[in-house]
Amino acid sequence: MKLRLTEARIPAFRTTKPQEDLFHEPTPGAGLRITRRGRKTWFLLYSAPGSKQLRRVYLGEHPSGRLGRPRYLSLKEFERHIPASLLPEELRKIFPEGVVEGTVGALLADYLQRHAASHLTPRGYLNYRQLTRSYLIPSYKIRVLQFGEEDVRSLLSQVTRRAPQAVRHAKNVLSCAFAYGKEHIHGVKANPCQGVKVTVPKVRRDRWLTDSEIETVLEVLPRMKNQKAADIYLLILASLCRPGEAAGIEAEDVITLNGERVWRVAEPKNGKDFLIPLEGPVREVIERRIAEVNGTGPLFWKITPGDDYPRQLKDANRELRELTGLKDIRPHDLRRTGRTHVSGLGIRDEIGEALLNHAKEGITGTYNLYSYWPERKDALRLWHQKLASLHGRQQLAA
Repeated sequence: MKLRLTEARIPAFRTTKPQEDLFHEPTPGAGLRITRRGRKTWFLLYSAPGSKQLRRVYLGEHPSGRLGRPRYLSLKEFERHIPASLLPEELRKIFPEGVVEGTVGALLADYLQRHAASHLTPRGYLNYRQLTRSYLIPSYKIRVLQFGEEDVRSLLSQVTRRAPQAVRHAKNVLSCAFAYGKEHIHGVKANPCQGVKVTVPKVRRDRWLTDSEIETVLEVLPRMKNQKAADIYLLILASLCRPGEAAGIEAEDVITLNGERVWRVAEPKNGKDFLIPLEGPVREVIERRIAEVNGTGPLFWKITPGDDYPRQLKDANRELRELTGLKDIRPHDLRRTGRTHVSGLGIRDEIGEALLNHAKEGITGTYNLYSYWPERKDALRLWHQKLASLHGRQQLAA
């Protein structure tokens, strides 16, 4: 049945059928399901991209229904809720619960969808989405008109504790969203980020490991209590991937392409498909872990949305520092170490940058689309030979 639902009419709705759907005329595909037992549940019908099949999502109970107050959702609140299924696909992981109009979450979603997607480079847009997902979730449910400088300071303090060097980037995304809101969204009259200064000093990280330090790390890894973390460290060092890419790998990310077994990195930072050959230590770690999880799911831990890398790995970092005596070492330093050493092996810079999956700059990135796949495999073989040599030297010394 299709009719105009109002708060005055809804309490009187009854049915003798097991259940009945009342469609709300102003909102196509949305309505209220009532049951003979007295439940009144808001729902929305939608079709997934590329499919004509209708799906149904339930959004909460109306206060006049028979369930408890925590599940109540008035007509006004229902009309303002935008489920994740209606957001663009690339935003659904960032806003898994959808957004409610008038909140900071809705402002961020609107800014990313309507402005950032068309005004930023693909890599910039991806970075903004990752920053939003990693650091701005605590602000999602706060109403825009109530979000002030103190809220910005509180949010940035949380970011500073987690990732000090990311705080400026997180603030920039939030500030850009409010600047967009001032121009395009009624009621947004101020940008609360403008009066907040970031006190974390800018630091360029340049730590990398010497041959003797690499020997120490390779000797320590088998003795770590957390062997999942030890394997992740070895993956970063041997493949030059990012810590989050190593920690988040799943069995399904390993595929066969043109007769070769490769690791297809999920959601690479620059948004472009990236393959890592399964050779040497990379192959040993990944194939062993795939066997342990019976060929399906995460090889290490399931990473929760908004986390840059798992808490277990952060905890293991302390153990690695204690066992090696390298007090200032971080997982990303292993990636920088690999890149530095392959240059010492005579590998050309463009191949070294391709190993890191760094985007080519300027006009080069427009016209040079070569992947350096054969050269990357040769470079990794040379690097793995050096790692094996250092590991063997350490064993001889022992």
